[in-house]
Amino acid sequence: MKITIRADSVEIEGYVNAVGRDSRRMTDEYGNDFVEQIQPGTFALALSKRTEPIQILLNHNKTRVLGDNTTNLTLEEDSIGLHAGATITDPEVIELARSGKLVGWSFGFKQLDCRRTYDYDNHIERSVVTELDLIEVSIIDDTKLPCYAGTSIHSRAEEISTRAMDSDVIRIIDDVQHRAEHIEEKPDIKPVDYSRYHDTLKKLRGEKE
Repeated sequence: MKITIRADSVEIEGYVNAVGRDSRRMTDEYGNDFVEQIQPGTFALALSKRTEPIQILLNHNKTRVLGDNTTNLTLEEDSIGLHAGATITDPEVIELARSGKLVGWSFGFKQLDCRRTYDYDNHIERSVVTELDLIEVSIIDDTKLPCYAGTSIHSRAEEISTRAMDSDVIRIIDDVQHRAEHIEEKPDIKPVDYSRYHDTLKKLRGEKE
């Protein structure tokens, strides 16, 4: 997660989810353990099909709408996963950024289709989501716990569960980014150079030099 604090706003960007990677162990409605991953291309399909705005929330709280993808939020799936960027003017979010309490991105979705297999090596079922309706993305603070480990270097935590939103059951997936990254606050606002992390991230992703 990259954060740039301005006088009256905060710019936040990073990966909401890395596609093709397993979540932590979760439990379905029948009490069975499973892991989940989002198939590459699934977010791009969801973005192309979505007719309603995708809101950006604070901590999945639907009463704390910070904007949407028709105003201050950009969403795009690339070769890594779903990337988001937003400019937020909400005073609480700005204060959370100043105090170093923002930890990453998350998303809420309705699953439309999936492929289930059994991983005999790890003795667990794997659910690969192949189609979804992307309802919202959230900026999360340090009170939230992620189901998905981040694409970043350090941040890890335990899983969270599902919850209901309106009449649909939406699984909330947190993809926590590196909360130890620097946050720079200057009058002329020059974004932090994160190039020194690139080699480490390439190794973590198994990319060649």
